[in-house]
Amino acid sequence: MKSKRIDEETKERYLKSLGRCLLPAIFVLVATGACGVQSDLTNLKNDTTHLRAQMQVMREEVALQEDIDSLKVHIVRLEALVRDQTEELLRMRADMGQRVGALENQLQVLTTRITESDRQFSALVRRLESLQVQLSVPARPDTTAAQTGSFDPGELYDLALRDYQRGSYDVAVRQFTQYIEYFPDSDLADDAQFYIGDSYYTQSLYTQALDAYEMLLDTYPGGSKVPATLLKIAFIKVARKEPAEARSFLERVIGEFPDSEEAQLARMRLDLMPED
Repeated sequence: MKSKRIDEETKERYLKSLGRCLLPAIFVLVATGACGVQSDLTNLKNDTTHLRAQMQVMREEVALQEDIDSLKVHIVRLEALVRDQTEELLRMRADMGQRVGALENQLQVLTTRITESDRQFSALVRRLESLQVQLSVPARPDTTAAQTGSFDPGELYDLALRDYQRGSYDVAVRQFTQYIEYFPDSDLADDAQFYIGDSYYTQSLYTQALDAYEMLLDTYPGGSKVPATLLKIAFIKVARKEPAEARSFLERVIGEFPDSEEAQLARMRLDLMPED
């Protein structure tokens, strides 16, 4: 009985001793395991962060690739547009070259016509001057009559009018001026003076045009071109932003020539003018 109690006490002491030995070991194992888990968690966190960074880089690369693809599409479209515009410019240049060539030919023809017209006019003037010299010298009546009758003043006027209608205004002004110098009292003298003014008016040379029109009113107050002259003076006043004077001339056309075509135009122009 006593021996049995001793064995139990021995066993209890052994277990306590074993417990004291195992507890540190268990603690070390637990501590070591906890450190391992903490390390794994840290590594996992680092890996997750790295993966997120890689995913962000991949997203940016994908977005950049999409931008590149979009730019490639735009570049292709721009290249096509530039190609089409280049072809159109080449076609336009070729067409322009043909038009310039045609215009040069037309200009050459017109220049030739003007030169011929001016030559004919000069020849007629020389004939007229020769006749005037011959008329100033005593001559036989029948010879003088024949020489005078061989010259038609209308030829000079017609040549000047043709140059005016062709747009050769400088030539026309010179020719009309010469016509008036030689035939100031002819039925066409006021017409010639009107077309001198009109040649300047068409070129927007309003000062010269106004001088020519006013000379017509002073020299030929009863001429057939007076209504048109008054109307043109009114238009010049409008262009110069002189509404009061423009209105005065328009009303003069209507008052002095109420049934004329110029009066109808004057009424229409008055309707467009603002009230004072």
